Amino acid sequence: MRKLSRALALENSALYITLVAVFLLMALLNGEKFFSAQNLGSMAYQLPVIGLLSVGMMIAMLTGGINLSIIANANLNGILVWLVLEAFMGRERMAEAGVGVIILAVIAGFLGSVVVGFVNGFLISIFEIPAILVTLGTMTLVGGLNIVITKGYTITGFPPALNFIGNGKIFGFIPFPIILFLAAVAVTSVILNRTRFGFSLYMMGANPVAAEYSSVDIPKITIMQYIFSAFFASLTSLVMIGQLNSVKASYAESYLLVAVLASFFGGVDPLGGFGRIGGVLAATIILQFISSGLNLLRMDPFMITAMWGAIVILVIFAKALAGYVKRRWSGRPT
Repeated sequence: MRKLSRALALENSALYITLVAVFLLMALLNGEKFFSAQNLGSMAYQLPVIGLLSVGMMIAMLTGGINLSIIANANLNGILVWLVLEAFMGRERMAEAGVGVIILAVIAGFLGSVVVGFVNGFLISIFEIPAILVTLGTMTLVGGLNIVITKGYTITGFPPALNFIGNGKIFGFIPFPIILFLAAVAVTSVILNRTRFGFSLYMMGANPVAAEYSSVDIPKITIMQYIFSAFFASLTSLVMIGQLNSVKASYAESYLLVAVLASFFGGVDPLGGFGRIGGVLAATIILQFISSGLNLLRMDPFMITAMWGAIVILVIFAKALAGYVKRRWSGRPT
């Protein structure tokens, strides 16, 4: 346990040093523009979307899995919210929907996301199909359904009360999405570190055989895990609806790679059993600094996307090199 604690402290220290270094680099490259109210406000609204998706991805990766369907699920959630609002209010009067109708629409969207999460967990746990294949299948299926329902169009005109979730401010200056994101992070941290469900996730990732002999109901926990991951797709959807006042089948598709990167960069072991939400939070902030800084430099958005892939490769290489050096120093076979 002491070695694990030292390793965790060392990794967290490296993340925080990287966070400070990236912040200083982007500030140096952009000067006053990086500290402008417009840029800081933009980062405050963008960070919750990336952050919520990253936490949802982390939950799936704790057992060595992955959730490739999280973006498609988020868009499905938004489309279901729109369908319920349209059914009760009509497209022309959708913006006039009352609180009761809005709550009903949000619940419908959440239930749709839960179904996707349940299917993922059920197929992975009962039929022992690799998570990457199951979630790739549900991503393709749900993405196709989203296009069929919307016919590829962008749907707009949501109620102001619903838009507040993604675009509102508390006390006139604190973005509500940041409050929502930090609250979700705090609750998730408690669930992962203080509940039997969280302990079971880490145990299943570290040693599934030992987890089974420890009376962990693996199918039940796996299904709960992917439903929990889907919950973050729902939260992301509500934030995106508020920020864009619209839904579309293809929103935020480029964020899938960023969510995986933030989880991996934040210290989540892709083989499962290790990872802390604090590391994912720090990694998300680092990636947001990089994205905002490069946007201020007017770098091509497609080049920024390519850069995420390069960072993934660099992080993998760095972790592999660190493992190799550690084995050489300890005298173990390489």
